[in-house]
Parts: sequence; C-alpha cells; structure tokens
Amino acid sequence: MQYRKIANSDLDVSAICLGSWVFGGDPCWGEAEDARSERVVAEALAGGINFIDTAPIYGSGRSEEVIGRAIKGKRDSVIIATKCGLEKKGHSIRPNLSAKFIREEIERSLRRLQVERVDLYQCHWPDPNTSVRETFGELNKLVTEGKIKHIGVSNFSREEVEKALRVAPIISNQVQYSLLSRDVEDGLMPYCKENDISILSYGSLGGGILTGKYKEPPPVKRGDVKDFFYRYYTEPYWSKAKEFVAVLRRIADGGNVPVSHVAIDWVTSHPEVASCIVGCRTPEQLKENVNASDWSLSDEELDLIEEGYRRIFVK
Repeated sequence: MQYRKIANSDLDVSAICLGSWVFGGDPCWGEAEDARSERVVAEALAGGINFIDTAPIYGSGRSEEVIGRAIKGKRDSVIIATKCGLEKKGHSIRPNLSAKFIREEIERSLRRLQVERVDLYQCHWPDPNTSVRETFGELNKLVTEGKIKHIGVSNFSREEVEKALRVAPIISNQVQYSLLSRDVEDGLMPYCKENDISILSYGSLGGGILTGKYKEPPPVKRGDVKDFFYRYYTEPYWSKAKEFVAVLRRIADGGNVPVSHVAIDWVTSHPEVASCIVGCRTPEQLKENVNASDWSLSDEELDLIEEGYRRIFVK
C-alpha cells in the first residue's frame, strides 16, 4: 500500500480510502449487513488501508455506527474522515451548514464513531443559504476545541473553495473524479494544486462500470444511484463507456490485474489526488481493490488511455 500526505497536514493516508456509503443500507445503494460491513473494515485495516471516509447521512448514522464498532481498540491506527451539512427532511435531503446544525452533527458523529476527535471534518455539499463566515467560523471553533483536527470540503467548486479558504484552512476537497467524469480538471484541480489543497476522489469506478463487470447495461430501478447520479448506464453514454472499458481491459490483461486497478491507478497517478475513495460492500470486493496502488501505469499506458478517451469521448 502506498501512503501520501494530505497537503498542509500531518495526515499520511493510504492511497486507497475505504468509502462507507454502502454501509448505510440506503435504498439507492442497496441493503447492507452490519456484520459483513464490520468485517470489510477489519480486513481493510489488515490490508494496509488506514483511511476511512463516512458521513452521518449514510443510513442516518448507521455507517458511522458500523465504523465505530469496527475500529474499537484500533483508533490510533485509523484516520477518520466524516462530514456535516446534509439534513434529511422526510424524503428529501437539503444542505444545512448553519453553525447550530454543524454543532449538533459533530456531537452525534463523535458519539456514533466512539471517538473524541475526527481527523478530517468535511462540509458535504455547499449551502447557499448560510454565510461562509458562519460555517467556517464554527469549524474553526471545533478545531480549537479539539473536536476536529482538520477542515475539508466536498463537492465545492473553485469559487466556493476560494471563499472558504478566506475564513478557514482547507486541506482537501472531495469530488467525483474518474476516467468518465473529468470536469474538475478544468479550473478546480489546478486551483487546489496552487493552494496546496489535496483532492480526495470518489466515484472513481463510475458506479461500477469501470470494473469491467458489465457486458450489458444492468437493470436500473428508479431511485437507484445509477438512475440519478451516474449517467453512464443509458445511451448515448453506455456504448461509449463500453468501448472505453475495452481499452482499459487490454491494459489490465497486459499487467495481469483487474480492470478496476487501471481505473484507480489512473486517478492516483495525478499528484493532486491524495487518496482514491473506493466503496466495498463485501470482503471479496475489498480484496480485488485493496492492492490497486501496488503497481503503476507506465507513461505509455497513460498515453494509450488518453488517446482512447479522446477518440471515444472528444470528437
């Protein structure tokens, strides 16, 4: 396992971060079994992963509870990142980065995780209805109080990061970044690099499509994450994605590795990316992905990927 420092911090994190949204059992991600989720966490730690990302919105706290139980007695060897600022109201979810709600959320998260301090506390989504000064002023207070160690953001644009940085020291921005979702390369990633803000990538397997496991589009139910978040499972994207996965498969076969390793290694080949967040529902999925950082794509292979991307998607 490779380890990298999140910029402007003392956090040396594994290049692969265990994402835990699947532990929450939300309908859009599919049901989860707590005992199996805890086993995934234990095996991730045994495999060299020291970085776990979660959020209170994942299963209304269930994911944090699972992690809290799984890391009991191992706190010193785990870097915990959680989030704040998404409030569930009935069947809808809205951003809420008010000082009051942040204060309530951190106390609940600390209790569920069974820890005294969170290593990286991230604003889950921007909140246009709360001032930046109120939000990040409160986060600064939590640092002073010792409840959180570092402040990060998630899904923030360049302009939003810039405003937040005027109030608080932001060390990371968690964004969707994959071979099929590269919008952040235009403006955001260069800005973060210039300002020593690390990128934490999520969705780097394209909701599963970049694992190469789909020969045909899977059935997608309304409300499934593939229905509203990942656009690659319907035309005209499916045919192009399938053609592109064939390019990745040739490289994977040449290196005798899974296709998912190619997709993950491409993300981590960018120096701005401190860690690639990968969700694993089962020990088998974890075993497939945990060693993805143990090899590196060659310059020639990176060129082949870029040529394939531009030929298929940029016409």
